[in-house]
Amino acid sequence: MADAMPRALEPVTTIEIEVEDRWDALALSELLIPFHSFLVQHDHEHWVIHARAPGFHGEPLPDALEVIEDWRADRRALSSCRVDGHPYPPRETKERSMKRIDHERTVAR
Repeated sequence: MADAMPRALEPVTTIEIEVEDRWDALALSELLIPFHSFLVQHDHEHWVIHARAPGFHGEPLPDALEVIEDWRADRRALSSCRVDGHPYPPRETKERSMKRIDHERTVAR
């Protein structure tokens, strides 16, 4: 019970990844299951995978972004990604991305 309290106080970060292929969407959604993933089909060739961090067991945002980057590298799939509504470009290092996201959160407060 004590572990549940700190997790409940952590800010939730939303992640959205747009893909054009159903199978790519299903594959990435499956990889992101620990991050509460679900799919939305907007039309025949437009899928969005939604996820959030922390994950079910407290998995941090950098872990989710690493899953996405590994998937992008393996699939070479065209996708766009947003973290808390802000673009998350491909091939950006995790550390640089996290610094940018943290800075944007600080400025937004």
